[in-house]
Amino acid sequence: MNWKEDVTYIRSIRPYILLSVFLFLAAAILGFVISIFQPDLASAYVGDVAEKLRWILELSPAKMMVAIFANNLLASSMALLLGVGFGIVPFIVVVVNGLVVGLVVHQAVLAGGAAFVIVAILPHGIIELPTVLVCIAVGFRLGHLMILTLLGRDGDLEGELRAALRLLRWVVLLLFIAAAIETFITPVLVQPFIQPAADLQPLSVME
Repeated sequence: MNWKEDVTYIRSIRPYILLSVFLFLAAAILGFVISIFQPDLASAYVGDVAEKLRWILELSPAKMMVAIFANNLLASSMALLLGVGFGIVPFIVVVVNGLVVGLVVHQAVLAGGAAFVIVAILPHGIIELPTVLVCIAVGFRLGHLMILTLLGRDGDLEGELRAALRLLRWVVLLLFIAAAIETFITPVLVQPFIQPAADLQPLSVME
């Protein structure tokens, strides 16, 4: 399958991509709103997440990039391949990450302002987030086909799985690029924002 066929396949799952985008945005908005009305609770949660991920910041840049890449690839692959389980795993992945992103973004806005959030997320997020959402969409598609198959309706689940596996080569490449940007470029861009507040850290769209 060449890249044109991959693009055709992605276009064929457009409804599932729209579903994944909708769920992510809805969960992110919910997380943002929760942080507004429960700032202490949100701050404590974000602090707990940051503490659990602190070990990554203590790694060398090369090891940090590998850790970020491995974390994102694992979550994306699980959402994609385990979607055959009726779409439950991709649903959990998109909702949980949307909530966390909403919470983190609001807390980061309070700490460093909207400009910091944009600079901290956009460079790598513009690659990472669409890649992850496509994986989630494929997972939803596989889950839907699994249901159709169990109901005895037409659906080429085996062929869809092959297409999904071939798509993983692009997922690996794009997530590697995103991890490299997050490790080597994002910290430089956010440095001016970190000076007045030493506790600010680059944000990831996947936790």
